[in-house]
Amino acid sequence: MSFPRLSALGLSLVLALPALAFAQSAPATGTVTAVDAAKSVITLSHGPIPALGWPAMTMAFGTAPAVDLNRVKAGDTVAFTVAKTPEGFFLIDAIKTVK
Repeated sequence: MSFPRLSALGLSLVLALPALAFAQSAPATGTVTAVDAAKSVITLSHGPIPALGWPAMTMAFGTAPAVDLNRVKAGDTVAFTVAKTPEGFFLIDAIKTVK
Protein backbone atom coordinates (compact mmCIF):
# COMPACT_ATOMS: atom_id res chain seq x y z
CA MET A 1 0.00 0.00 0.00
CA SER A 2 1.44 3.39 -0.87
CA PHE A 3 0.52 6.82 0.36
CA PRO A 4 1.02 10.16 -1.33
CA ARG A 5 3.81 12.29 0.07
CA LEU A 6 3.07 15.79 1.23
CA SER A 7 4.90 18.56 -0.57
CA ALA A 8 6.84 20.98 1.58
CA LEU A 9 4.12 23.57 1.00
CA GLY A 10 1.34 21.10 1.84
CA LEU A 11 3.10 20.03 5.02
CA SER A 12 3.67 23.68 5.96
CA LEU A 13 -0.02 24.41 5.56
CA VAL A 14 -1.02 21.39 7.65
CA LEU A 15 1.41 22.29 10.42
CA ALA A 16 0.08 25.84 10.49
CA LEU A 17 -3.45 24.73 11.35
CA PRO A 18 -4.56 25.29 14.93
CA ALA A 19 -5.37 22.13 16.91
CA LEU A 20 -9.04 23.05 17.09
CA ALA A 21 -9.36 22.86 13.31
CA PHE A 22 -9.18 19.06 13.32
CA ALA A 23 -12.42 17.48 12.18
CA GLN A 24 -11.74 13.94 13.43
CA SER A 25 -9.27 12.31 15.83
CA ALA A 26 -8.64 8.65 16.63
CA PRO A 27 -6.53 6.98 19.36
CA ALA A 28 -3.90 4.38 18.49
CA THR A 29 -0.73 2.69 19.74
CA GLY A 30 2.43 1.74 17.96
CA THR A 31 6.21 1.70 17.84
CA VAL A 32 8.36 4.59 16.68
CA THR A 33 10.58 3.52 13.78
CA ALA A 34 12.05 6.94 12.90
CA VAL A 35 11.90 10.57 14.05
CA ASP A 36 12.82 13.73 12.14
CA ALA A 37 12.12 16.46 14.68
CA ALA A 38 13.52 19.16 12.36
CA LYS A 39 10.83 18.32 9.77
CA SER A 40 8.11 17.51 12.37
CA VAL A 41 7.76 13.99 10.94
CA ILE A 42 7.53 10.67 12.77
CA THR A 43 7.33 7.17 11.32
CA LEU A 44 5.19 4.73 13.28
CA SER A 45 4.45 1.04 12.98
CA HIS A 46 0.91 0.96 14.37
CA GLY A 47 -1.82 -1.55 14.94
CA PRO A 48 -5.24 -1.30 13.31
CA ILE A 49 -7.06 2.00 13.83
CA PRO A 50 -10.74 0.97 13.63
CA ALA A 51 -12.07 4.53 13.95
CA LEU A 52 -10.35 5.36 10.64
CA GLY A 53 -10.85 1.96 9.02
CA TRP A 54 -7.07 1.51 8.76
CA PRO A 55 -5.26 -1.84 9.02
CA ALA A 56 -1.96 -2.22 10.84
CA MET A 57 0.86 -0.57 8.85
CA THR A 58 4.02 1.49 9.04
CA MET A 59 3.78 5.06 7.81
CA ALA A 60 5.21 8.54 8.24
CA PHE A 61 3.05 11.26 9.76
CA GLY A 62 3.43 15.00 10.01
CA THR A 63 2.79 16.36 13.50
CA ALA A 64 0.83 19.24 14.96
CA PRO A 65 2.90 22.17 16.26
CA ALA A 66 2.21 21.21 19.91
CA VAL A 67 3.80 17.75 19.49
CA ASP A 68 7.37 17.61 20.88
CA LEU A 69 9.21 14.93 18.90
CA ASN A 70 12.31 15.40 21.05
CA ARG A 71 10.50 13.34 23.72
CA VAL A 72 10.34 10.16 21.62
CA LYS A 73 12.92 8.03 19.83
CA ALA A 74 13.06 5.01 17.53
CA GLY A 75 12.05 1.88 19.45
CA ASP A 76 9.67 3.66 21.86
CA THR A 77 6.17 2.24 22.29
CA VAL A 78 3.72 5.13 22.11
CA ALA A 79 0.06 6.02 22.46
CA PHE A 80 -1.02 8.73 20.04
CA THR A 81 -3.98 10.32 18.36
CA VAL A 82 -4.30 10.76 14.62
CA ALA A 83 -6.22 13.85 13.57
CA LYS A 84 -7.85 14.46 10.21
CA THR A 85 -7.75 18.07 9.13
CA PRO A 86 -10.63 19.65 7.20
CA GLU A 87 -8.41 19.39 4.10
CA GLY A 88 -8.19 15.61 4.53
CA PHE A 89 -4.61 15.31 5.81
CA PHE A 90 -3.84 12.97 8.72
CA LEU A 91 -1.31 13.99 11.33
CA ILE A 92 -0.34 13.22 14.91
CA ASP A 93 -1.85 15.74 17.32
CA ALA A 94 -0.75 14.06 20.60
CA ILE A 95 1.80 11.41 21.52
CA LYS A 96 3.27 9.91 24.69
CA THR A 97 5.48 6.98 25.51
CA VAL A 98 3.97 3.98 27.27
CA LYS A 99 5.67 1.20 29.18
